[in-house]
Amino acid sequence: MKISVYGAGYVGLVQASCLAHLGHDVVCAELSTARLTALAQGKTPFYEPGMDALLSEELAAGRLRFTHDPAVAAAHGEVQFLAVGTPPLADGSSDLSYLLAAADTIGERAPAESLIVTKSTVPVGTGKKLAQRLVHAARASGRPAAFRVASNPEFLAEGNALNDFLKPQRTVFGVSDARSEAQLRDVYAPLKLSEAQTLVMSVESAELSKYAANAMLAVRISFMNELANLADATGACIDSVREAMQLDDRVGAKFLNSGCGYGGSCFPKDVSSLVKQGEAAGSVMRIAAAADEINDAQRGEMARRLLQIWQAEGRAPAECVVAIWGLAFKPNTDDVREAPALVMAERLLHAGATVRAYDPQASETGAAELGRFPKFALAATAAEAVQGADALIIATEWQEFLSIPAGIVKQAMRGSLVFDGRSVLSPTAARAAGLRYHAFGRVHA
Repeated sequence: MKISVYGAGYVGLVQASCLAHLGHDVVCAELSTARLTALAQGKTPFYEPGMDALLSEELAAGRLRFTHDPAVAAAHGEVQFLAVGTPPLADGSSDLSYLLAAADTIGERAPAESLIVTKSTVPVGTGKKLAQRLVHAARASGRPAAFRVASNPEFLAEGNALNDFLKPQRTVFGVSDARSEAQLRDVYAPLKLSEAQTLVMSVESAELSKYAANAMLAVRISFMNELANLADATGACIDSVREAMQLDDRVGAKFLNSGCGYGGSCFPKDVSSLVKQGEAAGSVMRIAAAADEINDAQRGEMARRLLQIWQAEGRAPAECVVAIWGLAFKPNTDDVREAPALVMAERLLHAGATVRAYDPQASETGAAELGRFPKFALAATAAEAVQGADALIIATEWQEFLSIPAGIVKQAMRGSLVFDGRSVLSPTAARAAGLRYHAFGRVHA
């Protein structure tokens, strides 16, 4: 099947590469010349396990091609996936300008009966706006307007995207007619999806399903962080509380870890967008708004506590060095968007401290955000980051950090303060090594 994909960002590139892997003839449109240059060399412009090999394989096979001209992609596909960015505007609502610009090109150039599918995360009602835009563009070009619009939201976790695509927990088809459903089933036929994994619903329901899933996970994270803060204040241990919770089948074990908050390209943006959608519809999303507020405070809390300790001890931040392990918002990615590490680093740098950071994959992306600060530096290894440091903040739970003994950390540091935002170290081992260990809700562990 001939398929077009718009956008070679995280969602679009995974979609285009995996559809080519399934045997489809895919053309992917991307406006960034720098990104296109990297892609032509088989280099993924972000870190995702397995993507470089898959990209190179599909380019060599000729099943995947890239173009700088959206009109080329528009003329190609019988099914066209919109995977362009929908970044947040200043008020938290979603910017649909990239999506609607692509719709104009599609309306002018695409085969008259193409199926146009939103893969991007878009507010409820976007499908109707898209359909109207396509009709307007087609008629302005003197063409028949027989396009159909569907929604096929992505449920990819960064760091596990290829597995999530090829072995999905669920696939959602938001359609308004049987032909659109049949075409989407044909697109994904090689995956041999079971009926239990395939959900067919209205376009509006599909649009809301992505926000609902992400907001639910964000709420769980923020609730656990509130509980961890309460544990700190009352002498409870959040690890014990979590164990009691997860043995309840109604609660389960996932997304119950407390820490320094969530980040990334999805949760913060989607929760804010959901709140704005509720305001626009006259249905206030109080729980989602609370999750967003809690997370905003949590991401900077460890930096606040560290500065508070220094103030009580009469130490000037300008005389101190803080090591940060992890810049990415989660392991197995180089994505630092909305990452707690960046929030903490900026707060410490503004206070005058020196920050020395290490991340196995996100050093370059992190430096792009923090390099403007003269007192920010990158370390080549975790050991180099803590050498001579007055304090250590662990902001990402990379596997390599789990194997570093607390005693080695203590020997390398000038000071002894450790703020463990991801529960990487054993509180017992850390304290036995002489570290002044702090973690949300684990003070009494």
